[in-house]
Amino acid sequence: MKMQRVAVIGAGAMGSGIAQVLSQAGIEVLLKDVREEYVQKALSAVKRMYDSRVKKEVLTEAEAEYLFGMIKPTTTYDGFDDVDLVIEAAVEQIGIKAKIFEELDKICPPHAILATNTSALSISEIASYTKRPDRVIGIHFFNPAQTMKLVEVIPGLRTSSETSTACVELCRELQKIPVEVKECPGFLVNRLLFPYMNEALYVLQEGTATASEIDKAVETFGLPMGPFALFDMTGIDVCHHVNEFLYRQYGPRFKPAELLALLVEKEYLGQKSGAGFYAHASGQPSRKDEPKDLNPQLLPLLDQIRKTSPTARSPKPFSVYRVILPMFNEAIYAIQEHVVEVKDVDVAMQWGCGMSKGLLSIVNEKGLQWCLNELESYHAIYGERFRPSWLLTKMVKAGMRDFSYMEPMPASVR
Repeated sequence: MKMQRVAVIGAGAMGSGIAQVLSQAGIEVLLKDVREEYVQKALSAVKRMYDSRVKKEVLTEAEAEYLFGMIKPTTTYDGFDDVDLVIEAAVEQIGIKAKIFEELDKICPPHAILATNTSALSISEIASYTKRPDRVIGIHFFNPAQTMKLVEVIPGLRTSSETSTACVELCRELQKIPVEVKECPGFLVNRLLFPYMNEALYVLQEGTATASEIDKAVETFGLPMGPFALFDMTGIDVCHHVNEFLYRQYGPRFKPAELLALLVEKEYLGQKSGAGFYAHASGQPSRKDEPKDLNPQLLPLLDQIRKTSPTARSPKPFSVYRVILPMFNEAIYAIQEHVVEVKDVDVAMQWGCGMSKGLLSIVNEKGLQWCLNELESYHAIYGERFRPSWLLTKMVKAGMRDFSYMEPMPASVR
């Protein structure tokens, strides 16, 4: 199915980025929001993106003007009766999305696919507000959409294979890298990322390593930035919300460290508030190699937690694998649950998180037996956060050294 006309609902940072990506592929875009000023602000942002490409000589002025002209601003549903696809990028509230999808179902042609860019909400629940659940899907772009390559394509319980195939093909046409993910809380990248970020908090709370030591170790391992720099950039309140959501869905192995909630309570939210784990006097992040100043209030908060909520401390010195192994183990849980193919895990983490080497490549360096032994040793100290997935245990007992013997799943069980 060739997408010739697409509507984007929500003209914020994500919506404007998605609109730009679509228009650059020569696809006509209707960009809708509830107020004209929001749409005009989004158009200005898209224009700056195209001006930047002209300045870098990626496009000529004429090409940029033509592609920019593919975006038609609107505050109504006029023209939605002639679209092939709608991508909703509105506020992450199920009530708002329910109303949007009920309206879209009435207005859009029967063949149109209705997609949501949600990073957390249930695709199947959103689909239930329509009479076409077979044509409702998640298309999760990563921020900023115009530069990030990964797109998670998430079918709901009743999404047809034709709908999934059409959306994967569209992502490739947009020069993105699609990874199909079975619906689950957090989908794939956020689900894997938060056990790692949460464990970094526990290490910091214990006093086993400092924030800068942990960040530096992680960058050396192969991520573009450490967990505390990422917390500050993303917004500590946002991360706290996601952490709590995943804990409710998955239980004890996602139990949040106390520090995040305390920082939110004290309104240390990261770059946007001027301080989080680090101080941000200008509201801007430090460059990767620049020294970062610690938030001077962080140490008193850590002392408070250590007095009121003392935690077990490993006799081992800090190793980067203390924070990487929970992410690795969660990847095995996802494979175990048929959420994702083995071959797609490293692709998703490379293009969604910027990992310079594959997450599962730990096995090539250390071996499955070593990974299991380390998880079991941490599990003995810290409990459920390190409980090894049964698939990992089974593979080790079967004498498997890596994932090479795991064939792709039949389509019938995805």
